[in-house]
Amino acid sequence: MKKTIEETWREGFLTPDALVAPKVNDLYTRKSQHLADKIQRMLRINEIAILIGAPIMWAFLSLTGVPYTGAILCAIFYALLAVRRLYITKFDAPDNTLDSYHYIKAFHGWLTDRMARSKSVQRHVYALCFVALAIGLVASEPGQLLISKIVEDNPDVVLVNGVPLMLIAAVAVMTFVIELLGGKIFDWDVNTVYRKVFRKLDEMVEEMEELRA
Repeated sequence: MKKTIEETWREGFLTPDALVAPKVNDLYTRKSQHLADKIQRMLRINEIAILIGAPIMWAFLSLTGVPYTGAILCAIFYALLAVRRLYITKFDAPDNTLDSYHYIKAFHGWLTDRMARSKSVQRHVYALCFVALAIGLVASEPGQLLISKIVEDNPDVVLVNGVPLMLIAAVAVMTFVIELLGGKIFDWDVNTVYRKVFRKLDEMVEEMEELRA
């Protein structure tokens, strides 16, 4: 009785002695390595974009009148890159003698750990960026005009280093809210860029596990 395509692929995937095994396993190996390389390449491009984009953003914000915001944001993003280098390990590819299943499982485990570590660090970055933006706006000419207007309309307003206390309180509340939502913002950020390739990785792992079941 003839075997179904699924049975043939399962035999080739699980049985090294099967005639079709080399072709099936070679296909999965190439697919696994190609997807892993693609994801790592996208992660590297993200870091390069931050490395190059941060000083350009600083220069642009300086020209628009908020140099403090640009300087702080540049420092934040460079610090983020440094923490990633120290805190997040690189993926060491398993020995080439391992089959595609163990290779992709190892990569999937590394990527899951990397995302968890990135989230624990980067979830705080959004609040810091908001504080940097607030500082830059307060120090800018429009910000100073706004403060002067507030003081003029409310002579009894409490000032802290020339800044209305109610304005500081508003920034503090918003910073706290953004900090609470940092994890969700990170998830949205990652899904916006990597959702498609991460889904392919999950599907590949599930497909291999089904074949091994």
